[in-house]
Amino acid sequence: MGQQSSAVCVAASALSARGLGGRADGPRIVGVIGSRSLPLRYAEHVGAVVEDLLRRKNQIASGGAVGADEYCLAYLVHIGEADKGTVYSPWSTYEGFPVKVRVLSRQFKEYGGSIVWGNLRGQEEYAVVRAGLLARNMRLIEAVTGIVAFLHGDSNGTLFTLRKALGEHLPVVIFCIDRRLPEFKNIKWKPLRCGGCWDGAFKAVYLR
Repeated sequence: MGQQSSAVCVAASALSARGLGGRADGPRIVGVIGSRSLPLRYAEHVGAVVEDLLRRKNQIASGGAVGADEYCLAYLVHIGEADKGTVYSPWSTYEGFPVKVRVLSRQFKEYGGSIVWGNLRGQEEYAVVRAGLLARNMRLIEAVTGIVAFLHGDSNGTLFTLRKALGEHLPVVIFCIDRRLPEFKNIKWKPLRCGGCWDGAFKAVYLR
């Protein structure tokens, strides 16, 4: 019991309000993001983190991609808490979502979830799509009070989002699966050591 309470204090509570300026008096929204390549066996872990954050009165934001985003949305729909979530989409319609996520995104919306639509139709050149994806990530960062990221493989999009979140001095917690901890200037990663669904996580410590 003491170990789980420590997890709440160090991780969930730290993510519930910004430590440095702005947005602390608004809704507590935690972005749950991560790699498209995150294996399905981690879906339950993503769900456990989402459930813990919801229990601490946070809302959830995600990106609507396959992998970590998909597991986050699926869990919100599964437990009937879609109304506590927001998807930041680069696409202007459901047809833009990956086929694997298209039906899920419709269910998420039908069950009360919010979708912030982008401008992409899915037929643009690669450079335009990439710019739209990065703009989506920036909109998510501007909305949240903290980030939880599940890193697996190269994770270029997730690393971009983390870099922007760290630049804003947001509370950031990461799980690294089959890869090294990422390196960012003036950031040290500290193990949470608090068990429960946060076991194996690291939090960002700002050196300045």
